[in-house]
Amino acid sequence: MRLTATIFAIVGDFEDTVYCWRTQAQNWPDPEAGIVLASGAGAIGVRLGLPISQGGLPLDRPELGIGDEADVDFMQSAIGLVWRALVFWMVLLLLLGLATLVRI
Repeated sequence: MRLTATIFAIVGDFEDTVYCWRTQAQNWPDPEAGIVLASGAGAIGVRLGLPISQGGLPLDRPELGIGDEADVDFMQSAIGLVWRALVFWMVLLLLLGLATLVRI
């Protein structure tokens, strides 16, 4: 989980990602999921975790991220973040593979 959050910080908005990770992740009911949610929200500049309706009753959840409230338009930003993280991993694996070949 922390590795994913670190990659989100590298490929997203670094300062906001680290801020949200350090100050908001521990407030989420599941701390491990809170790390990924807070860092992802900080990386794309969106607020998550506002109150929702569950079973007709309001369920209050801790706020994660900074910026505008989440809406449909932020889905493109989230998809872009995941693609950038995936490309980062592919480049890292390629470089490690090349380093292994050169060492032989």
